[in-house]
Amino acid sequence: MVLRQWLRAGVLTCLGLAAPAAAQPPQKGFVRLSDVAPGIAQDIRYAGPYNFTGARVPGYEAPECLLTSAAAGALLRAERALRPAGLRLVVYDCYRPAGAVRHFAAWVRAAGAPAYNPAFFPEVARRDLVRQGYISDRSSHSRGSTVDVGLLALGEEPPRMRANGAPCDAPHGQRPLESSIDMGTNFDCFSPRSAQEAASSPEAARNRRTLSAAMARAGFRPYALEWWHFTLRDEPFPGTQFEFPVTREAL
Repeated sequence: MVLRQWLRAGVLTCLGLAAPAAAQPPQKGFVRLSDVAPGIAQDIRYAGPYNFTGARVPGYEAPECLLTSAAAGALLRAERALRPAGLRLVVYDCYRPAGAVRHFAAWVRAAGAPAYNPAFFPEVARRDLVRQGYISDRSSHSRGSTVDVGLLALGEEPPRMRANGAPCDAPHGQRPLESSIDMGTNFDCFSPRSAQEAASSPEAARNRRTLSAAMARAGFRPYALEWWHFTLRDEPFPGTQFEFPVTREAL
């Protein structure tokens, strides 16, 4: 990987073009979740166009969940605890390159885009997403031990997501379907209803408690504004923001 970056930089220099900053090489201590916990479903949204930006996010070159080995092992424990209840985990985002985080912050400030998008931010204006804590200039995801995760029924696979015009915080069955398990909102729904304690129905509240309890027992702590967001308490790299891209060959 490093040799390819050097060769590319040399070609660009010969052409009189500025070479981009070399991506940080993959960090020891990271693993592919599929190697550790193949039973956990993966629906890595930022590797495709169905996400709040409307396009694949720079740094996501493959739909692959990369995590520190400690976080992957803890997630496997959470998955095993849920199986007797007929549930499995699905991950939507795992390690996130720091450059992708900066891209999100720049996207918020970009001109000419709609102020609201019902599929992702139906009530919060785009310009307010940073101020209200939904998007940040820095993310715990870039430390490799934070995961965005939801629930599926055993045997259920993530569907191909499509916007249907309904807001992401509409009742289950009306919003775009991402799981048969009602979590109250969809993943990455920038809405007050996505807060951990703001479930829209008793069923959704129960499912959020089930997910949160399994994650807590496995060593994760939640984020109050997003029911899907959890960070390993004893993360191995608490002060490091990594830059290497998400690829299948990264590790």
